[in-house]
Amino acid sequence: MKTQRILFIVLAACMMLLAGSEPALAQCAMCKTAIENSTDVTAASHALNLAAIVLLVPPVTIFAGLFAVFYRFRNIQGGADQTEHGDLLIPSTDHK
Repeated sequence: MKTQRILFIVLAACMMLLAGSEPALAQCAMCKTAIENSTDVTAASHALNLAAIVLLVPPVTIFAGLFAVFYRFRNIQGGADQTEHGDLLIPSTDHK
């Protein structure tokens, strides 16, 4: 039930973002000038859009990887279900 509710909220948020988005003409002045002065405007604009997407891949991958690592090891330090014995962290067996 909880998973379905979270999925519904995420899908609703995505739908609202897509419904409220407008076409973006966001290019720097040099990029816009280069595209306008090219002989094949369509090919140049597609190539520039592809280049922007390719440049987004490394930062998004790094962020997602760090998020996954932090999420995976979120309870290592000071977790409520672990007991500290010297330098070792041993999961506690008492469940209340």
